[in-house]
Amino acid sequence: MIWKIIRNFTFSLCLVLLWHSIPLLSQEIPKENTNSQVPNNSTVPTYKRKIISVFNDPAGARYFSIHPGIQYISSAVDIVGPNGKAVMAEENNSIVRNTKFNYDLKTKDWQLGEYWGFFVLNRNVSFLNTRQIITVTPTVENENGKENVDLQTEVKGTYSMLLPVLYLGKGGNDNFRIGLGFGVGSVNLQGTADFNDGIGLFTNAIVYNSGSTLDNKIDNLGRYSLLTTGNIDGDPYKAYLLSNLSTGNNLELLGAYSLLTGKSSGSIEPISYLMFAAASNGQLNPLEIYALSTLSKGKVNSRTNYAKSYYFFYELPLGPVTWRIGFGGPFYTQNQYTIDISGFEMSLYTPIEI
Repeated sequence: MIWKIIRNFTFSLCLVLLWHSIPLLSQEIPKENTNSQVPNNSTVPTYKRKIISVFNDPAGARYFSIHPGIQYISSAVDIVGPNGKAVMAEENNSIVRNTKFNYDLKTKDWQLGEYWGFFVLNRNVSFLNTRQIITVTPTVENENGKENVDLQTEVKGTYSMLLPVLYLGKGGNDNFRIGLGFGVGSVNLQGTADFNDGIGLFTNAIVYNSGSTLDNKIDNLGRYSLLTTGNIDGDPYKAYLLSNLSTGNNLELLGAYSLLTGKSSGSIEPISYLMFAAASNGQLNPLEIYALSTLSKGKVNSRTNYAKSYYFFYELPLGPVTWRIGFGGPFYTQNQYTIDISGFEMSLYTPIEI
């Protein structure tokens, strides 16, 4: 997955920058001693940026700072299950949709040395992914064999990361920073996804038609759906219905449960509905047909407060505002599903120091 490659690259890049900065920064220290007649042990600049600050301290915030502004963030959600995967992407050229309000929080800086320090960052992000990356036959125009397509699926949510950050940069609020943070994140995501690489409807049709009787066909599809289309949140009631779909009125209950709880796999798809209506030969009612038609897509419903999180960034003060570019996100495992949310971010914000 390309996001995992980028994540490993950013970590390696930070280590390289840290390694090469040590000799460069050590060479600058004698210059300060030779250019000044009066020893000065302070690393805090006397220049003060024209930003909102309660204590008007050149060293920066005394307790914490708020970062209101705007940000552009491009996210991808990679969900890998025991029997399938879904890579959720964004609309092409979705700059307007992905430009959002920035409201990060940051503690004061603890300057541990002249050129490095530490702070804690609270980063908050929302995302909406309405496309999927599927595997296709490579062509001259598409050599990598991947395509961003609309499968009528959607995953949306929010996450908040609490990150202890180690940074390179001088003390004060008017210097650039290169930082890398690792911490914990809270994630809430929901929606639908095709865990069969874009051929969920076709696969379900084959599984359904493999049965010899109607009950056998329904049971085959229910158990296959339980294994492949996702039950990330471990919903016990839905798992029971899918594993015993032809028993009693379980098929009808599944349709009603999906409608009443909002946990269906999206709105009714005409092709899927008409296909199962024809295949059942009038033996199923509309609610039962609807239940079968939703099984070509998996439900994505997941929450956690213990996701591992990372964030790598570079920021540069530009007068009263700060420009920042960064990459990171949370990743975790739930009920044998691995969920990786990665985001590339560029923001412009005004620090409010307290």
